[in-house]
Amino acid sequence: MRKTLSFVIISLLFASPVFGGAPVSGDKAPNFTLSSLDGEKFSLNALKGKVVLLGMFHICVPCMNQAMELNKVRDEIGSDKLVVLGINTSGDSREAVEKYLKGFPEAVKFPYLLDPEMSLHKAYIQRDMPTVLIIDREGVLKARTPSVGADQLVPYLKKLM
Repeated sequence: MRKTLSFVIISLLFASPVFGGAPVSGDKAPNFTLSSLDGEKFSLNALKGKVVLLGMFHICVPCMNQAMELNKVRDEIGSDKLVVLGINTSGDSREAVEKYLKGFPEAVKFPYLLDPEMSLHKAYIQRDMPTVLIIDREGVLKARTPSVGADQLVPYLKKLM
């Protein structure tokens, strides 16, 4: 009995980060500070008071498609109350990300950040590629979803602003 209980406790300790612990709707969004390809620093805490639409991307076609949906959102909501950010969460080099972005059908209309340490991937326990996060003006995670179209994002975001 004692061995079984010890095994269960140890299993739960190691399984927890994999299956649990990911921020969900209603949780305070973990802060981050990252730099864009242009060298500008962005900190989530500094964006309080604005709604943040965050695309967590790797170098892949589904992520490119999602970035194009975020461009549509940027076109439809030109408000200073909304910040749209794309983040390469797989730790790819600046050169690899720049080459990837040059292959897009149009340039991204939002800052694209680099995360060489994969800190966001770890903090948000990213499972889906891409992952889209919506963070409200108070810094609370309101939605977390894999790929989603601008037609669904725009009405939701307008309600939060």
